[in-house]
This record gives sequence, C-alpha cells and structure tokens, in this order.
Amino acid sequence: MGSEFFNQVQYGKENPAAMGTPVAATQMFIGQMPAIKTDRKPTYPKEHFGARSDSFRSVIHQFLYQNTLSTEHGAFQHLPLLGSALKGAVTAAEQTAGQQDYLWAQTPSMVAANNPDAFTLRMGDDVQAHISEYCMFERIHISGQVTQGMDASPVRLESDFFGRQLAEGDFTASLTPRDLEPLNAKLARVYLDSAWADVGETELANLLRTFDIEILTGVHPNFAGSTAQTFNRHSEGIIAVMGTFGIEGGSEAVDIFADQQANKFSVVRLTIEGAQIGTGDNNLFTLDFGGTFEDASPINSNDRGDNLAQFVLHDYYDKVSGLKLQWNVTTDINAY
Repeated sequence: MGSEFFNQVQYGKENPAAMGTPVAATQMFIGQMPAIKTDRKPTYPKEHFGARSDSFRSVIHQFLYQNTLSTEHGAFQHLPLLGSALKGAVTAAEQTAGQQDYLWAQTPSMVAANNPDAFTLRMGDDVQAHISEYCMFERIHISGQVTQGMDASPVRLESDFFGRQLAEGDFTASLTPRDLEPLNAKLARVYLDSAWADVGETELANLLRTFDIEILTGVHPNFAGSTAQTFNRHSEGIIAVMGTFGIEGGSEAVDIFADQQANKFSVVRLTIEGAQIGTGDNNLFTLDFGGTFEDASPINSNDRGDNLAQFVLHDYYDKVSGLKLQWNVTTDINAY
C-alpha cells in the first residue's frame, strides 16, 4: 500500500530545442501533491446494433494531462518556476558579488515571443511514479490574508499546468528539498499610482488585509493531425491579470471608489519582502500591473467594528509605456 509520507513531486527543465523529450528531475516541488488524474477521456458512441444498449464500444482519440501544483505556504524559491511561464530562458543576475542574491526579471513582452519554459514532472509515492513531459503553466494564482492575531499569514500559490501525457516511470534518485524562505502576507505592501512612470511611489500604507491575483499566461497546447495522439506544439496567447484587494476602510477607499466611477487608469504594485540574502539584497517579490477598477466597494464588510473596503483591478495594455505586467523576484537560487 502506498504511503502519503512518501508522496513527492519532482521536476526538471526541458531543453528548449527538444520540448517534449523527458528529462531527469533536478528539484522537488515542495507543496501539496495533487491527485493523480488521467490524461485521456473515452467517448462512448451512441449507435444502433440490435440490443438494449446505446453503445458497445469506447474510443480514445487524444491525450492531454492537466493538473494543478499548489502550496499553502508559498516561498520565494517557488516563484521563478512559476514566472518561467511568463518569460522563459531567463538568466538570473547576481546583485551583490558572492552573495547569491539573484534577480529573476521575468516581465513578459506584449509584442514579441516570450519563449516560456517546459518541464518534465514526476509525481507519485513509494509504489509508483508517474511522468508527464512538455508541462507548461497556463494559470498562476497568488493569494494571502493578514490574520488578526497570532495565527499564520501564509501566501498560497497555485499553478495550473498541462502536459503531453501521463505514463508510469521512476523518480530521479537522490534529490533533497531545497531551503525555503517563506512568503509572509503580513509583510506584503500595496502601492497605487496613476501612471507606469510612477509605479511604486504611493503606498496604501498599513491598510492591506487581503490580496487575490490571477494571471492567465496565454500558454496553450496546439493539436493538429499527425502520427501521434498528443498535442503537437504550444503557442503563446493573451496574457491577462485580475487582482482583488481588501483594505481597511477610510479616505483611501473613498478615493479608489471615485477612480472606479471615473474609469481612471491605475497601476498597482504588490511587494513581499523576506530575509536578507547573505550581506546582499533581501528576498523580494514585486508584481505590477495596470488597468482600471472593474469593481470597487468603499464599505464591503467589517471586522470587529472596523469597515473594510475591496477593489478589483482589471488589466489592460498601456500603449504609451508598452506595459501590462511586470514580474521580478530576488532570491537565493539561480536555477529552477
């Protein structure tokens, strides 16, 4: 019988010139292993054949593996892997010589190819490992809540992915979990400005309670007639972002409500900072995106007598700056 204690997820980055060719794992994904799902769906043709049944066969035409990697306690070291779906082939740049404080600049281009990376995933337990090649992330979800007391305020990370197929295989031996610096929602800060040139200048200081951000990477599989039942290649589509933020009520919330009614362009910045890396820079995640407020409520709920507000920023492309989304991570790893 398989044991939960031996569940694990491993991954390895595939050669960009040979995506779909399985590779050995180089790291473990530390989080919650998803349920192992099937990669194929039979259809049961409804036909007439002289019996009290509407089918006498099932057919499988093509394969696609889809699942979600997640962790309830996200870390800075998780983020470059997720950001590889926005911009691949990124070389992390050390910011302070000899201190291993690496900046991952994974801001995608809105007008050129971003060459997202593909991975081979290995998932299973002590009974069986399952392998899926040509895995790519199609959705990234980041959320956090500042708890009102001594309880934890983790940042949850979810990443929906697709892979070419699922097959039985083996884990890569001798991998150990890497050290992780936790993302702490209590250390999250939000900024709101009216132009990309000013992004990060105006903080909604000491107001942020919750954040929930969804990014659609636009990466998707393409199926075409061929000799195989799996997808043939991937393509890059529309990148989209939506963010919902909960803040304490007050004059700032009233101003945001007025901006929503005026359909005013805004750029939001979310930052989460962690511990210093050696004597270099701190661990840092910075996410920027611009658009207008799809919804805003200056009084949305309350907590122990305090009014809470909520606003939803819907992204769009800024033709002046050429920007929609910026993703930057500083952490102590220089490889996924």
